[in-house]
Amino acid sequence: MKHRHEIESGRTSTATSHLLGFRHSGEPITGRDKVRANRMKSEDEIARESYRIITLMDLAGHEKYLKTTIHGVSSGMADYGLILVNSRHPPTHMTQHHLNLCCSFGIPVIVVFTKVDGCPDHALATSKSELTKLLKSPEIGRRPFAIKTENDITTCMGKLHTLAPMIDISCVTGEGLNLLRKMLFCLPKRRRHEKKADRPFEFLVEDIFNNVPGVGSVVSGFVNAGELTVGSTSHVFIGPTDDGTFLKSVAKSAHVARINTSRVTAGQSACLAFSLNKELRKKLRRGMVVVSENPTSTKEFDAEICVLKGEGTTIRRSYQAYVHILNVRQSAFAKEIEIVNNNVLGLPPSHGAKHDQDGIVLRPGSRAKVRFVFAQRPEYIRPGMRMLFRDGRVRGVGIITGIPVV
Repeated sequence: MKHRHEIESGRTSTATSHLLGFRHSGEPITGRDKVRANRMKSEDEIARESYRIITLMDLAGHEKYLKTTIHGVSSGMADYGLILVNSRHPPTHMTQHHLNLCCSFGIPVIVVFTKVDGCPDHALATSKSELTKLLKSPEIGRRPFAIKTENDITTCMGKLHTLAPMIDISCVTGEGLNLLRKMLFCLPKRRRHEKKADRPFEFLVEDIFNNVPGVGSVVSGFVNAGELTVGSTSHVFIGPTDDGTFLKSVAKSAHVARINTSRVTAGQSACLAFSLNKELRKKLRRGMVVVSENPTSTKEFDAEICVLKGEGTTIRRSYQAYVHILNVRQSAFAKEIEIVNNNVLGLPPSHGAKHDQDGIVLRPGSRAKVRFVFAQRPEYIRPGMRMLFRDGRVRGVGIITGIPVV
């Protein structure tokens, strides 16, 4: 936990990541430093020793921090989602929100029942039956699959888009932890970022560290496409700024898993250091991109959306929502709405949309092509990016289909 209020309340409020390393045999790399016995191994030591590395991203579960969780799922490029459920209490409405969120982004889920030590049998059975109903609901459409042995792990591999494995664990007695580690070690890589290595370089900025001693400006984030060799000749564009322009700079150095490297490639989480003066450093913000060529920004974009079923909401012209597109998050309002029946999301034909005297009205379950306009500043987005919009709770998902030419 990073902040004092997190330690006092016991609730995670920020997205944090941790490395879990495995040896060739599947044994996790843990333990204390060989030289300093009172110190645990650092992440760069784990990365150097590992045959396989898994990055665990810890997101907030409380309703108060749902905005942070949505942003983490949207921009985190997660391969799989681990949904933690307290075995002593039935799943809450937030469990349903998190399951819906993972399904909206097409992320397979693994359910982990915690605190099974000392848990009454009837309470565990109630929790499992309630969660089974959630998983089998039409919105999620997963078949629960209990993991009891290592053979069960082998059985469900390759079927995670239809199955939802369930594992019982206890951090007090250690029950089920070996099965969970084995499951994590066996999971295949789902996203094939290496296929995007031939595309122009694109780096999504997640966090900014200004005035790092001896280095200067450093940004951390994810290499979404292409490759970049850092050095004095590595010219890049950082932006867009509030007026839609890009800053030209040089990528001096890079770190991957806290290890210095001269080259970053698609699929890696990395840190890049830039040579920027004090005035330009103030313009850096989260949600920017670093590109090597053709920087563009836009305030308007077209998207084909589907309004999720849930609490009643009506969407018409001038409807304003908070939009998440990868690492971009900003308020946007609907400028134009057009009902469509051909669908890029593979959903049934629109049935909830209708016309009234004020124009087209969208209801839960309906689909439409909408032109959104960002409320504050231009952003860097491309056709094909997946988006999610909300006003309080998650309202709908969609895919960006085009950028209007001005």
